[in-house]
Amino acid sequence: KRQVVRLPSALATLMAIWITGWIARRRFGEEGAVWAALIMTTSVLVICVGRLNTLDALLAVHVLAVIALDIAEPDEVGRYRSLVIGCLLGLAFLAKGPVGVILPLLVILAGRTAAGRSVVPSPSGVLRAMAGWCAVALPWGLVFLKRLGGESTAGLLQREVLDRFIGGTDHVEPPWYYAVVLLVGFMPWIAPLAVGLVRVAILGRGKKARTGLYAGAGLLVGLLFFSLGQGKLPTYILPLAPLVAILVTWELGQQLQAPHERRFAAGLLAGTMAGFCAVLAVVSALDLPAAAGATALAGAGVYLAGSILGFIGVLRHRPRQVFGAAAAASGLFLLLIMTMFLPSLARTRSSLPLLQEVPELSDGRPVIVVAMNLPSLTWYMDRVPQILPVADVPERLDRDDAPVLVLDRVDVPSLGAATLRRLREVGSREKFVVFEEIVQKPDQNPGPEDAPIP
Repeated sequence: KRQVVRLPSALATLMAIWITGWIARRRFGEEGAVWAALIMTTSVLVICVGRLNTLDALLAVHVLAVIALDIAEPDEVGRYRSLVIGCLLGLAFLAKGPVGVILPLLVILAGRTAAGRSVVPSPSGVLRAMAGWCAVALPWGLVFLKRLGGESTAGLLQREVLDRFIGGTDHVEPPWYYAVVLLVGFMPWIAPLAVGLVRVAILGRGKKARTGLYAGAGLLVGLLFFSLGQGKLPTYILPLAPLVAILVTWELGQQLQAPHERRFAAGLLAGTMAGFCAVLAVVSALDLPAAAGATALAGAGVYLAGSILGFIGVLRHRPRQVFGAAAAASGLFLLLIMTMFLPSLARTRSSLPLLQEVPELSDGRPVIVVAMNLPSLTWYMDRVPQILPVADVPERLDRDDAPVLVLDRVDVPSLGAATLRRLREVGSREKFVVFEEIVQKPDQNPGPEDAPIP
């Protein structure tokens, strides 16, 4: 059951990798398609999000499909391209709301402008795109509007779209947040990515740099769009991952054309692997859980081997060897993360071990999550728990329905002595602790006034 729920994200990720290869094959040939798919497959952000039960992978594949159709020549996709783009925009809208339309349109506008293509669509193309969007999104939108009403729908859009983007109601991060996400989520490809961005800017417009300009401009505008929003999560920039893979593949192609003169990106790539080796070695020496430390230490060894092979490739003017070593090291490190680190993380962060340890959570009583959000508990219990702040717990206990309370251990003292006297701990797991209310049973021994009359 847990694996089936991840299937849509996994399939969407596989489809995104295939579409990325499809774009690269038409621009860089068979070898370019292999490299683009390989870069996507060895990116930490892509693979980790593909294993999660989120909508970001579904949004990413629809956004990428729109971009792929726009990059392609008309004879590669047929006469109904605008209609199909409209349908895909509708699916992206259903997956994540207005961002599913705004993001691909921004990428297309930036890419076309940078590549010197026309940014004004034909009136017939606009009409076909609007028809496709309406055919997909409008029926669901009308049903949604009918069920919630106009006022509730407007409030939901304001809260989940405008307030989250402008005010940052959740996950508020600084503007430079995605620079760190890029560094970690696309290691070690960040080095050739940076060189590729500089190279396309130097080359300027022209057939030789057309695809690189499109991918680079779309990537920068997408990052700017997400950085302007106050609410940020690493998964938000997943739709931009194919642009990273395409631009890195383009940069590899530039090096293959002149391997003796263009070694800077290859050298940086080998140096990046050596840097990650040093960072992981330091991390492994910190006071971390055993699985995290072992993963970091093994990763340091993997990147050490990759950097050695990479530097040899640089000295021998073989960029394929450098990029191949980077792909192999990243792939092995991802395997270590999935087989060693993530299972350990699931045991400490997931609520499944807690449910297995505390049967009171599954006996049908109301479950209250105090001062935190625990989505996995909803999934494993197959019902939605009530979420309350600490201050509302005493009033909730007065309802006399014997609820079960789940808290983070650090929040237990904040309940206060009076509330804690009304509770009894029934189990715990890692950082989670579970309480139930102490039910005062009536005295079974009759008092003097109740004694039977002889």
